[in-house]
Amino acid sequence: MTTKKKKQPSSGPALFDVPFVCADRFLQDHAGQIISEPRTAILELIANAYDAGATEILIDWPDEKGQVLQVTDNGIGMTQDEFQKRWGKLCYDRMVEQGSDVLFPPEVKGLKRQAFGRSGKGRHAPFCFADSYEVVSKNGGNEFTVAVGLASVGNLPFEVKLINQRKISGHGTTIKLELQRHKIDVDELRQLIGSKFIVEPSLTIKVNGVTVELMSLEGRTTRVLELDGHGQVIIHFIDSIEHHRTAKLRGISWWVNSRRVGEPSWERLDDEGAYLDGRTEHAKKFSFIATADFLIPGTDIKADWSGFHATRVTEDLRRLVHSHVIREIDAQLHSTRRERKREAIKNSRELVGELPSISRKAIGAFIDEVQEKCPTISDRDLSRTVEILAKLEQSRAGYDLLAQLAVCSSDDLDTWNNLMQQWTASNAEIVLDELDRRLKLISRMETLVESPHADELHDLQPLFERGLWIFGPEYEAVDFRSNRGLTEIIGKFLGGKDYTPPKKRPDFVVLPETSIGAYCADAYDPSGEISGIRKVALLELKRGGFCVTQKESDQAREYAKEIRKGGKVSASTEIVAYVLGATIEPGLERTDYGNQLAIIPMIYQTVLRKAHQRTFNLQKRLKEVQPDCFTDADVDSVIGGQQTLNI
Repeated sequence: MTTKKKKQPSSGPALFDVPFVCADRFLQDHAGQIISEPRTAILELIANAYDAGATEILIDWPDEKGQVLQVTDNGIGMTQDEFQKRWGKLCYDRMVEQGSDVLFPPEVKGLKRQAFGRSGKGRHAPFCFADSYEVVSKNGGNEFTVAVGLASVGNLPFEVKLINQRKISGHGTTIKLELQRHKIDVDELRQLIGSKFIVEPSLTIKVNGVTVELMSLEGRTTRVLELDGHGQVIIHFIDSIEHHRTAKLRGISWWVNSRRVGEPSWERLDDEGAYLDGRTEHAKKFSFIATADFLIPGTDIKADWSGFHATRVTEDLRRLVHSHVIREIDAQLHSTRRERKREAIKNSRELVGELPSISRKAIGAFIDEVQEKCPTISDRDLSRTVEILAKLEQSRAGYDLLAQLAVCSSDDLDTWNNLMQQWTASNAEIVLDELDRRLKLISRMETLVESPHADELHDLQPLFERGLWIFGPEYEAVDFRSNRGLTEIIGKFLGGKDYTPPKKRPDFVVLPETSIGAYCADAYDPSGEISGIRKVALLELKRGGFCVTQKESDQAREYAKEIRKGGKVSASTEIVAYVLGATIEPGLERTDYGNQLAIIPMIYQTVLRKAHQRTFNLQKRLKEVQPDCFTDADVDSVIGGQQTLNI
């Protein structure tokens, strides 16, 4: 029997022999902040010791550069093989190699921890402070010392050299280096370490021989709460000086008799109205420690201390603590969320400004809820959300009408019925729009009349130009308008021949302490043609806090004289000058000079009272029937600051 000869596979083209090398910045890109930011680096060194099951970490922190920085822990340590595997693999996967549970030395009983480490990048942290460092580790009766340094050639990111090995009992690891850069003040270091790791009561950390303690932390507040019938709960709030790259050891830590129950976390907090995503900056900064020594192990606490049994006491305790935590978080985030809310509204202020108060209220409440439930939403997406919601509110006018009628009382419905029988919608809109413009005008005046700032004082003149109706029905019936020629006469009288009218509103006289406007109404001959100026109203507004005296009254008379000298008006033209200020000199009253000139000093509050009287005190009555529950202060402050008065 013959056998066939097997066909040999044909050889393919030869592969290039490509040497893999690491560029100079490989390690910086790979490890990032771990080797560039000293606060991150020192926390990583401590996290490595935490993951090694240490219960004590000793840090020798130098006073000056050139001195020794040393971090020593009493964790489980490493064998040479373990070191080689962990330092020799760039993307070491702790979950695959060791799992997430921390392994403790044999003598440590009853403790459980979840490890920080995932990719092994934290081992590069010493390079933040120096170009080389030593690792001394002992485990299983052996100790070894290696030197790790940045590589002198480009094909490797770092080099490792074995220095010493010996037989010795014990366990633990020491990282040792000569500080070359990134010096941190020792007090700041204690605060940084404490704000992150103090929540673990089984871990003691000493810096230069001084134990980092909870009560010495800055940014810590403590509250004592009473759980009825059981005892006191002490809650410590810690706001770290900066956030760590993970939320590990952040959240609520439960302590009973100086032992931690379960892992710190934000879990279940959203069940009671608050949501703090672990990815947010604040979730990586905030920590709460709730101490409840009255709880009973075995009854209230699980045997392995991994959590609580669902007893009446633990549930009442959780609700009490969570309620306090929610209030504290809301207080901490209030200013940040409010500022983001205002910015989102500003980007759609014209659109939102056209909506009724109830719609603005709805948008404001929606923004608050979105920020609470979606804390990672970007500013851009928040602004887009506001824009979309505002457009939806605009498009549902019919629904709003039905909704508002649905909540009306029977008396209000009767009133609406009577109004609709006597008024058409168009006529009612004309009347209500005019009232709305006038009420907005009054509101704007109220915010400016007492202001000592000249710019705001000058802003009053355009308002009064449209609000001359305040001074009497005549100014409402006749078309009074500002007159540039008359104000230039006054300006040259006050400022001399070199007086230059303001560019923004040349029909006003603008001076540091005063703003003057001249308004006139035309005279007509029997055939209906304009024959000159029938009446002039001078309006002089003094700076907020200014007291009008006889001097100002006499000066107003001089303005009238100069206008007549200028030939702009006839001898029969009536001139009325109002001089407005915060107060008036005692005894100073209206002065009439014949039938053609009247000087009327008046305080701003009198003007406002006249305005309210001529609008039937509607502003006050509307405030009484429209409570603040239909408004949102943040929305109104943004829209109110940007809104243009259609007056």
